[in-house]
Amino acid sequence: MAGALKRNALVGLALAGLALSLGLEALHVRAYGAPGASSFCTLTSRFDCTSVALSRYAVIFGLPLPLWGALGFVALGVAAWLGSALLLPLAALAALASVGLLGLELFAVGSICLLCEGVHLVAFALLALAWRNRASFVPWSRDDAALVLLPPLGAMIALLSFLPPYWGALGWKGELPFADGVTDDGAPWIGARSPKLTLEEYTDYLCPHCKVATARTLRRLAAHPSDIRVIRKQFPLARCRAGQPGSCLQVRMADCALEAQRFWQMDRWLFAHADQVRPDPALAAREVGIDAARFTSCVERRETYERAEREWQSADQRKFLGTPTYIVGTKRIAPETVDRWLEQGHAD
Repeated sequence: MAGALKRNALVGLALAGLALSLGLEALHVRAYGAPGASSFCTLTSRFDCTSVALSRYAVIFGLPLPLWGALGFVALGVAAWLGSALLLPLAALAALASVGLLGLELFAVGSICLLCEGVHLVAFALLALAWRNRASFVPWSRDDAALVLLPPLGAMIALLSFLPPYWGALGWKGELPFADGVTDDGAPWIGARSPKLTLEEYTDYLCPHCKVATARTLRRLAAHPSDIRVIRKQFPLARCRAGQPGSCLQVRMADCALEAQRFWQMDRWLFAHADQVRPDPALAAREVGIDAARFTSCVERRETYERAEREWQSADQRKFLGTPTYIVGTKRIAPETVDRWLEQGHAD
C-alpha cells in the first residue's frame, strides 16, 4: 500500500510538471501570437513571464523550452509508473536543467518567470522523492529504457518535423525569399512589387513586442508575398541625436546594412539580439554577411548619425505614442487589428 502511494505521488508530480510545461507552452504561443495581450504571469519588469518567453533562450535546438520540459516529464512519469531506477538519473537531469535555466533568467534575461519556477520546483520535488525511495526501484532493463524514452523521442521527432516555427520569421543568414527594395524616401520595403496593400511598420529594436509583431507580420507576408508590401520605418523611443556619440546604435546599424543591401537580414539579427543594449557591430556584420570593417566605419560616420536623427524626427512629428505603430495609406491602425487588415488587403 505504501509503495503504491509513493508511486502515485511520483507519477502525480510528473503529471503536474507536464501540466505546467504545457501551460508555459500556451503562454509562449500567446506571447508571439498576441504580443499586446496581458498575462497573469506578468507582475513587474522583474517578474515577467513574457520577457522570458520572448528571449532568445526560450527556443533550443528548434523547439521551445516548454515542449522540452513536457517531453521530459512524460519520460519521468513513465519511469515513475514502472518503478524503474531510470527515474533517479532522469530526475537529477531535470533538476540540473532547472538550475541552469534559473541562471539564464537571472543573469541573461533579467526577468523571472513564476510559472517556470513552478516547473523547477516540481523537478526538485521529484528528485527529492525519487532519492528517498531509490531503494524500492527495480533495476532498469533495455525494455524499461525503451518504454521510458521512445515515446518522448517519437514526439520530439514529430514536433521538429511538423511544428510551425511560430517564434520567428526569416533569418539573418542567406538570401531573402521575397522581393525587396527602397521607397522614394529611402525606407526599405519587402514583399510585393505591385502590392494590393502597403503597410508601414514603425518599430524600435529594443522593444520586445516589436520583435514579436514584426515576425508575425513577416509570417503573414510569407502567406501572401504577391499581395502585401511591408515598409520598415524606425522610431526608437530614445531620441537619436547626431551630436551624441553612441546614439541610436541599432538604427545606425540598420541604415548601414541597407547600404550594404542586407537590411532585412540585419533587421532580423537586431531583433534576435534585442536584449543587448549595445550590440557588437562587427559581430553583427560577420553574421549577416557584410564586410565588418566597412560596416563598422559606416556605423560611426557623421552622415549615419544625421540620418538616424532625421528618421527619429520624422516619426516624432507624427505624434506616435509608442511602438509598434502601423500605417495603411493615411490611416493609423491598431496593432491588434493588423492581421485583419492584411487579410482584407490581400483579398481586395
